[in-house]
Amino acid sequence: MILLWIGILALSLFGLIKSADYFTEYSEKIGLLLGMSSFIVGATIVAVGTSLPELVSSLFALNAGTTEFVADNIIGSNIANALLILGIAGVVAKKGLKMTTSLIDVDLPFFFMSMAAFGYFALDKVISTTEGIALLVFFVIFIIYNMKSESDNTDEDEMADLNRNKGERKNMVKYILIIIASIGILSVSAKYLIDSILTVSELLKISSSTLTITVVAFGTSLPEILTSVAAVRRGNHGMAVGNVLGSNTFNLLLIAGIPALMTPLAIAPATFAIGLPFLVIATFIAIFVMFDNRIRPWEGVAMLFFYLVFIAKIIGIM
Repeated sequence: MILLWIGILALSLFGLIKSADYFTEYSEKIGLLLGMSSFIVGATIVAVGTSLPELVSSLFALNAGTTEFVADNIIGSNIANALLILGIAGVVAKKGLKMTTSLIDVDLPFFFMSMAAFGYFALDKVISTTEGIALLVFFVIFIIYNMKSESDNTDEDEMADLNRNKGERKNMVKYILIIIASIGILSVSAKYLIDSILTVSELLKISSSTLTITVVAFGTSLPEILTSVAAVRRGNHGMAVGNVLGSNTFNLLLIAGIPALMTPLAIAPATFAIGLPFLVIATFIAIFVMFDNRIRPWEGVAMLFFYLVFIAKIIGIM
């Protein structure tokens, strides 16, 4: 029985991630075919698409009455992003992970401020509806600021790209059908993910929060791990770092903000006592190692060590 539900958990997590990938890929194609600039597509469709697993699973968790899932998933994912993904990327980049000035000047401040806002709101162990609205307002400011800061960097060859894409307009119906199918799979996967978490935690006699903040958070971070490692190997260090900073900001503002509009989000005792402090620690560690525009391999190893400490602490080994 336990092996069956663990299998369902793994399968639903895989379905959640893959369907979100398909949704993002084909929504991006449609956006470009409709004449949207590649920057706007990246800042909206792609950015939101990569956060879909967390968002949809959070909404299904609310429906199941487990509001703690939202904070568990957000905090676990952000710790994994800041320590695990940046740590791996720093180790893979043998001569150090280099960053652009724009990441330090724009993305890093929002990365810190989103953590500070979420952390402050979480001090009373609940994210209220009013606080959810505040997070969403901050999210809109983040998007607008990014769009203005990057508006001068749009590609002058986009019209040529648009002309090349016109030949693909005949595939529009196919793209739409793929998007509809991916939304269906996404929804089913999210439902069974929540069901399996609750069942497995009951069978193993562990809290669902522990399972969410470790296994689910790691699973939803896997695409970012693969994307970041691939980007580093191609020499695109900025993408690897920007992927983490943007994902963490999205999680704290958008993924927390939308569910909080529907109902106040409770924060589980273990998440409040261990997860929230580690979120603050992980954020400051990431900022500290990035401040000189480079993450060295030994710093990456240290970040991985801190992530292992977090896992050991949350499951009760330490």
